[in-house]
Parts: sequence; structure tokens; C-alpha cells
Amino acid sequence: MRQRRDGFRATTTRLVLAGALLALMALAAVPLGAGAHPERPTAFPEGTGEVPSVRHSGPARVVCKGKSRSRIMRITGSPANDRIRKRNLRLLKRCRYRHIQQAVNAARNGDRILILPGVYREQPSRAVPNPDPKCQDMYSEAESNGKPTPNYDYEWNCPNSRQLVAILGDSPSDPDSRCDRKCNIQIQGTGRDPADVRVIGDKSKQNVFKADRADGIVFYNLSAEVSDYNNFYVLETDGFRYERIRSRWSNEYGFLSFVSDHGLYQNLNTYGAGDAGVYPGSGPQRAQCGITLRNVNSHHNLQGNSGSAGDNLCFYNNRFHHNGVGVVVDSFSRGHPGTPQDSAVWKNNRIYSNNEDYFTPEYDEYCKKPYIERDPKRVCPAILIPIGTGLLIAGGNTNLIEDNFIYDNWRYGTMLFFVEAAFRGDEDPLIQNDTSNGNRYLNNHMGVNPDGARDANGVDHWWDEAGGGNCWQGNTGAGGTPATGDPSPLPSCPGLEVNRPVNPAKHSVLVPCATYDPLTNTDPPGCDWSTLPPEPK
Repeated sequence: MRQRRDGFRATTTRLVLAGALLALMALAAVPLGAGAHPERPTAFPEGTGEVPSVRHSGPARVVCKGKSRSRIMRITGSPANDRIRKRNLRLLKRCRYRHIQQAVNAARNGDRILILPGVYREQPSRAVPNPDPKCQDMYSEAESNGKPTPNYDYEWNCPNSRQLVAILGDSPSDPDSRCDRKCNIQIQGTGRDPADVRVIGDKSKQNVFKADRADGIVFYNLSAEVSDYNNFYVLETDGFRYERIRSRWSNEYGFLSFVSDHGLYQNLNTYGAGDAGVYPGSGPQRAQCGITLRNVNSHHNLQGNSGSAGDNLCFYNNRFHHNGVGVVVDSFSRGHPGTPQDSAVWKNNRIYSNNEDYFTPEYDEYCKKPYIERDPKRVCPAILIPIGTGLLIAGGNTNLIEDNFIYDNWRYGTMLFFVEAAFRGDEDPLIQNDTSNGNRYLNNHMGVNPDGARDANGVDHWWDEAGGGNCWQGNTGAGGTPATGDPSPLPSCPGLEVNRPVNPAKHSVLVPCATYDPLTNTDPPGCDWSTLPPEPK
């Protein structure tokens, strides 16, 4: 799957690369398009599982609130709603838990946690300190940032220190890191739509829900809001499903999966994230479409999608719109298994109107406040991104972008540039240019909406000219006119057989952005990424 290219051989080319590398090393301080979340050292699961199904029968534990009955009685207006109301009234008689974590604690493998309509704040979990002194010695040196990060023992012994609801599947005494308990758990709202079950987070907690080594986890038909990092987080898990969920107002990510396999993001509405609405990071190494995203509506976030080492992902029929940037995959982050990024597929998506400006002077000043003091409904950028870009591949290989509508992105419809291997901690000079190879852009509808009306991107396709095998073919604009490109013309398929060196002028424009700091340098001189381009005419 992964395509690796030999290093440049010509002396002049090495000099160009060396100069660019030295200039760009400062960028390591800025995770451009990458996640800022610290991670403990992690390993991929064996990958022998499968995407779990939503189950409608089997053992169940019912959770409710004092006002659940009154909320249930409001479910009227149609025969379908009548059936939902009657079912919830029957379930109400079986309710034994007032908090979701209580039901999870009691659950056995294969149980369903049925949550009746209501607002859930998980008060017992809120009372647990973060960090918890009981687990003060349970830290590891995180590979992603070099800082001490809670290890799995911490999560096991202090499960609600960092999240309101913790589903922990692996016993630390078992050396195989596989799910032993709380496996195949389904957490399901029972209302007519996700908004009927609201789980409200605590700004002092990193996550609302976290499933850790919890193979077969399903989240279905509920909503979560307000977290310092993630509203939903799946880690080191083989088999997971996010479906029919609303996520909003997370400081970093709405939905995150990391070093996990056999996953599905489906029928999601996610907005208000300071980094990305969805983050399928460190994707599976097993096969293409190890994780699929389908019918995701990700909007009004800093990024619609982000994913360091977003490998073997398949995006079908999603909408990424009204974000700062629509979609990003990258190879920037150290300690993210699976880099360099490769083998993602985008087909039949709409990526449009990603021009939201969260870098205005007013935002710059307001976002200097600590998160605990901010209104969670206001998006404060976690990182620096090139506002006005539809789909950005920052150091990725063998990706396929085919038959998508990409329009009304005022900077670029698509953007492709290479990232030196040094960014992921590999100093071998022969592989510094092993990214940005074999990416194919085929038959996309650029600068035109699905109705056929012109809605221009700034430039349809921008490329830093580095790598080999990248190609653009069959991409058209309004009325069947050719898509625009920089450079022009772009290589048609199968692309150039020989690696090209990066265009130094294009590479160097990234360097000023490296000095960005949300507290001390919000507008780096010479960096235009945080400046919204004018609307194309």
C-alpha cells in the first residue's frame, strides 16, 4: 500500500532539499493540519475484528432522569413517534440507573446501555479531580509531544479523571492489550433523534465519552457537547461505530479515533470544534477502507476533517462545508503510528464554502483566555490552517480523489505539498522526500455546485510540484471548462515517473507561518494563511 521513493541523487537537488528542510524545521512547532492532542505510546490492534452492527435486541441496562417521563410524553405527532413514545414508556419501568457511567460499570460483554430522553451531566464523574492524585505516578513519556501523559494504568485506576464516561476493555494485568471486559458494548439513545439525549460535558475534562481498547463499541442516536479535547474518543480499539450522533462545541475534536481499526463514522452532524469535526487519525494498516466515513455533515469547525497518518480511510457522500478548511490528512506529527499518510479515498463528497475566518483580531484577543473561561460555543483555533481551502493533503501518498464536488473555497479547491520525514522523527536523508507521491485527482467537479452553477474556487488545484506519480485528469469546471491549476498544466495520469524536486518558492512560503502562536504571534509577518482571501469573481 505505502509507496516509498528513493531519495534525490543529484547534488543540486539535494542542496535544494537541504535548504528547504533547514528552513522548515521550525514548522515542527506548529502542527499544520495535524492534531494537537497528546497521546501515550500506542500500538495497532490485531485487526481481526469487524465493524459492529447496531443491535435492537439482547441484554440491556436502562438509564433515565427524573424528567425523562415528561420528555417522553412530548414525542407525538406521527404514528412513528407514537411507537417511540410507547416503547420509551415501557423502558422507563425498567430504569435502574441515573447516570450513564453507573450502567457502564455494571455492564457485561455484549450489553446495550439504553439512555432515555433527558439531559445527562454525569455528576459523580464531574466530582473526580483532574488530574487525580491517586494516579499521580501513572504517566508515560508521550511519543507525540515528549511530555508526561497518563498511561493506560491511569485510565484504569482513575477512569473518570479525564472523561465523564469511560468504557475500558482491557485489564492491565492481561499483557495482550486486547478487550477482555466491556467488549461489544452499545451506548444508545432511545429518543426520536439524537437531540433527545443530551450528554453535557465538563470543560475541565478532556473527553465526554472515551472507549479505550473496547472492541466492538457502538455509539448510536445521542448527542454530546462541551469537552476540553473530544466529545467522542475511540483509542486502540478493533471494531467501532459512530452513527446517528450530534456533536458540538468541543475545544478540539467532535469525533476522534486513533490507532483503531474496523471503524464506521455514519450519519453524523458535527460542529463547533476548535480543531476538527471528525479526526480519524493513525488509520489502520490492514487494508483500504479500514475506516469509512459516510454521510457526515461537518461544518462550522476550524477543520471539517483532520487526520495525521489518516491511512486506509474511505470518504463517501459526506459534506464538509463552512469550516476554515474542509478536509486535511497529513504526515506532520511525531509519535503517530502509520506515518507517512497513505491510501485514503474520497468519492462523491461535497467540499464547499470552507471560508470561515476564526483568525480575526477579535477572535485573536478573545481566544487568549483559558478554555475554562471561554464560551464553548465560540470556535477558538487550536492550530494554524490555510483558510479557504477545500481538501489539503500535507505529505500523503497513493490517495484517490474522484468524482467530488469541490467549490466556493476562496483559496484553493485542493492543495498538495510534501512534508520532510524529519517531521515524524525520521532523519534518514534518503527518505526525506518519501511523501507526496502517487496521488490521483480524477473527474472532480471543480468550482461548480451540484446544480451546475458556477461557484469558483480561488484556484482549483494547487501543488508544490514535489514528488512523482501525482496526476490530475478529467477535472472540469462550470460548463465543462477545464479546471484551473498551479502549476498549469498539471501532469495528467499516470503522472511523472521521476520524482520532481519541490518548487523552492512555493515551499518557502510555509516558513513564516511557523512562528504562529495563539498567545504571542497571531499574525506572523509574511504568512497569509490566517487571512481570508477575497471571494473569486
